[in-house]
Amino acid sequence: MTGSLPLKLARLGANLLAHPRYASRYWRHNVIHHPSPLELEMPWFSYAAIDFLSGFVQPSMTVGEYGSGGSTVFFARRARAVYSVEDNPEWYERVCQALNQKNLPNAHVRLIPFDFKNPVGFEKSAYLHGLPEEPLDIIVIDGSEEWTQVRPVCFRHAQAYVKPGGVIIVDDSWRYPELREKHRAKKHMIFQSAGPGRPGVTSTDVFFY
Repeated sequence: MTGSLPLKLARLGANLLAHPRYASRYWRHNVIHHPSPLELEMPWFSYAAIDFLSGFVQPSMTVGEYGSGGSTVFFARRARAVYSVEDNPEWYERVCQALNQKNLPNAHVRLIPFDFKNPVGFEKSAYLHGLPEEPLDIIVIDGSEEWTQVRPVCFRHAQAYVKPGGVIIVDDSWRYPELREKHRAKKHMIFQSAGPGRPGVTSTDVFFY
């Protein structure tokens, strides 16, 4: 999150003091060891959001993701099916290899490269339209941030496909305050805390439809 290094450290310390259950996980994931999200088998969301999702995801659910990784493994172990789009060929190969090794055939990852440094035509791109265009229980907005509007455009597109009773998850949501003001969700929650794979506090937003 924004701010000077001393401010970020103070924010992290305050968060871990307020929520000591995150402290041991933060120490293991960010200080002692630096596992990849695939090793960790969890999304690089805030711990608060991860804990919420651990109870929310049901075996009957179908998940769509913009961006793949530890979240793909996390959802594949809990949901009926996961569909992800990935733009990075090297990361795509690593994710597919991990899914095969972990025997998770219910996870389906599509490689759809896109030049986010030259985002002309993104609204009609195969990447944006790469998820099944059918009702989904959970849609994750993650992936590339090379262009600042990637996640907002994906979010607006996803709102047409989330099921009633479903959710849209936006990672690093503090970067996109406009989404908190302009959405069609019935309810919106901000899960702010420390998390794996990051030095400080982050926020992951969940929009309920």
